[in-house]
Amino acid sequence: MNNKTLIYKPTLEYHHANRKSKNKNETISLKDWIKEILTNCFLFLLGICIFVLTIGIAYNTYLLIKIKVEKISLIKENQALKKEYQFLTSREVILKKAKTLGPVSYTHLRAHETSLHLVCRLLLE
Repeated sequence: MNNKTLIYKPTLEYHHANRKSKNKNETISLKDWIKEILTNCFLFLLGICIFVLTIGIAYNTYLLIKIKVEKISLIKENQALKKEYQFLTSREVILKKAKTLGPVSYTHLRAHETSLHLVCRLLLE
């Protein structure tokens, strides 16, 4: 050892029981043990992230389906209302109702008059 430099490398060791067999003790370096702990923590957090994203996607899918079902029901309701509106405003229906009512007095007509009708009546006179 005349010209050689002695390099001292401290080794930190960690003793723990092997998970597979409780009787067997093994020695690993502290660096490897820290790597193992960090890897396990990373995998755990990754699993939690995947779980949360899966729940988020499932909830968004539920909302999308709910909106589509509501849209379909609103379209059907709209079609029914359009048919009812067409039925209520068709000329034949109005004439049929007028025939069944029979003649009415001028006072009765004036009772149902709106401001728009009043303007039209004044313009016609």
